[in-house]
Amino acid sequence: MIPLSDTTHSVPPTEPPTPSRHGGADGKIPAGRVVLMGQILVDLAVRGEALPTPGGDVWAIDEGMHVGGGFNALVAARRMGAEAVSLSPIGEGPYSSLIQAALAREGIADAGPRVAGIDNGFCIAFTDRTGERTFISTKGAETMVPASAWADVVRTMHPGDVLYVDGYLMDHPANREAAQAALHALPEGVRVVLDVSPVIGIPDGLPTRDVIISMNHREAQEIGERTADQSLLDRCVQPLGAAEAVCAAVRRPVVVRAGAAGAYVARPSVAATNARDEDATHVPTPRVEAIDTNGAGDAHSGVLAASLAQGIPVERALLLANCAGALSATVVGPASCPTREEIEAAASALEERADALEDRSGGEASAEES
Repeated sequence: MIPLSDTTHSVPPTEPPTPSRHGGADGKIPAGRVVLMGQILVDLAVRGEALPTPGGDVWAIDEGMHVGGGFNALVAARRMGAEAVSLSPIGEGPYSSLIQAALAREGIADAGPRVAGIDNGFCIAFTDRTGERTFISTKGAETMVPASAWADVVRTMHPGDVLYVDGYLMDHPANREAAQAALHALPEGVRVVLDVSPVIGIPDGLPTRDVIISMNHREAQEIGERTADQSLLDRCVQPLGAAEAVCAAVRRPVVVRAGAAGAYVARPSVAATNARDEDATHVPTPRVEAIDTNGAGDAHSGVLAASLAQGIPVERALLLANCAGALSATVVGPASCPTREEIEAAASALEERADALEDRSGGEASAEES
């Protein structure tokens, strides 16, 4: 195991983030690293018109083999110019070799534990004509973290670093225990971004400060169903209500990704007593024609984590993350996050549109008053 303090020299130097009016990269706040606590495996990606009926068979339109899982979020972080570190276990075999080569190619430090005698797993990812995806995965070395491996590394993290936690780890007992031990060893000043994933993985020991829990609307509804609280479940019908309700339930900041509708972020209020007392803020997203949503959530989470590591305020970080997720869905393939320049251009276009609408509304109001 390599302590994080020793990995900085093994990562090819990245270009410093471009200074902007939105903060970060101003010389006052040193940029942190994005550290993955989760799994990396290989995606066998297939596109087709639709899933076959039971017992049926269909021809694929396109196929490919890609390194996936938490790797996609780390690639997104690198696109933003952030330093990235993987703590995913690495096994022995052809898939493990593909993963190691991909990490090296992207300049991502490989600080994960080694697991002998077994290869990393793979995931069959099917994307239909609407862009919706369906998965079936195998379990390999990435699910077998030694008990203290992650804690030994996490305790060496520095203020400003962001620990990106992949909720899928909660599906694997060894990883779940290792993650919870690592969270108890988390130093002060290290931020956490948790993507709950379709398994709704929320580990014990999650800090109450410096944390963001991210999910899509479907996952938020699943959390509502698990609470057995009908009033909370009713609030989860719409993304806005879902953000407020889940925030009230977990008592931590929550981001609900709502596709073309953008995203909603809700923060717990000290005075709040129920979901209706939580106020969610809407963050817009570009309108695009999605052709492959596989990896869009990873792009969103990776850019969000990288932006926070660079000292960018939360709302601006979410705007950039929305743009990354939307643009990535216009390209086939899971690790399809656009460049920082493309992301910032899309964000600027959204801001200009919002300013124009505000000016128009102000002009109409003045005309009515006169």
